Formats: sequence, C-alpha cells, structure tokens
Amino acid sequence: MRRVIIPKIIRRNWIINSGAVFNSQYRYDRNKRIFKFCYQPKSGELIFDIPPSFHAEIIHAFGKSGFNDYVRGICFWKKRIIYLRGHENKAWLKATEKMLRKCRIAKNIRVIWGEEAANELAEDLKGL
Repeated sequence: MRRVIIPKIIRRNWIINSGAVFNSQYRYDRNKRIFKFCYQPKSGELIFDIPPSFHAEIIHAFGKSGFNDYVRGICFWKKRIIYLRGHENKAWLKATEKMLRKCRIAKNIRVIWGEEAANELAEDLKGL
C-alpha cells in the first residue's frame, strides 16, 4: 500500500492529525470534520473538504488527476458509515478501504459500497 499523500493546498486549511488523518480538524472551525474525500490508489493522493462540497469541486480545486481517477467517499460519522461511491475498479475500492483502516478508521465504522449500500443510504445521499 502506498503512503497517503495530502497536498499542501489541503494542509493549509486543516490541522492534520498525522496518525489518524480522518480526525483532522478544519482550521477555521475545529468542529468540522472531513465530510467528502477523494483517494487515488495509484499515487496515494488523498484530498478532502467539509460540507457543502461536491467531489467534482474537490477534484478540480485540489486534485492532480481526472474525476474518474479517484475513488470518492462520504463520511456519515453519526451513522458510523463511510460510503464509497460506485467505481468500476473493485481493486481500488478495496485499496481505499485498506487506506481508511491504515488511517485508523475504527473497525466499528462500516466502509461500504455498491448498489445495496446506495439503497441503504438513499435518503442520506439525496443532493450529495
């Protein structure tokens, strides 16, 4: 597994918790957590933002690759779920789950993807 790389432009706006990246705090409102993220398994690039944000905006503003070159995720912290948007490359989905666990996402937080997951979160995903 590649090392997780967070671009400098992201680091300027976040207080990065190097041991547990997903516990990082938004510099301008420390109650804000990572909501949406994009991960590029080949390069290890991880980009993210707070709501309201769209994956396309995050990729355009901070990413080095094209939209389809990322696995896109949404963190539903209160539900203890991280949902990975459908991606054709199943190996990338597995690599993203592995990255999340390496970044100390607890085992009691489900990492889910696919049609069944989308159906489970249908109401939560409206407008996202």
